[in-house]
Amino acid sequence: MQFKELVWRDHISDDVIVCSTCELSICGVIKIEFRINHEPKENKYYLYSFGKGSIRRLEPEKYDSVELAKNVAYRIYSNEIARIKKAIDFLVENDCY
Repeated sequence: MQFKELVWRDHISDDVIVCSTCELSICGVIKIEFRINHEPKENKYYLYSFGKGSIRRLEPEKYDSVELAKNVAYRIYSNEIARIKKAIDFLVENDCY
């Protein structure tokens, strides 16, 4: 199973990514949104995840770099796609569609 690359929109100020967003829609049914915000006081990046189920995070996660936060977002996305594929495979195998 292949996963697509996440497309990020970076907002840059003074050569620092202050915000980066990625929105996806899977088959027009499942919407996932990732947002990474820079906190200048701590010099950390906060990853916010919006969607249903295991995608949604009530508290943001802190990372030392925007690249680390993007890698974690991709892992979250990949895990969700794998869960969806597993559910679809089960439905197809058991003629539940």
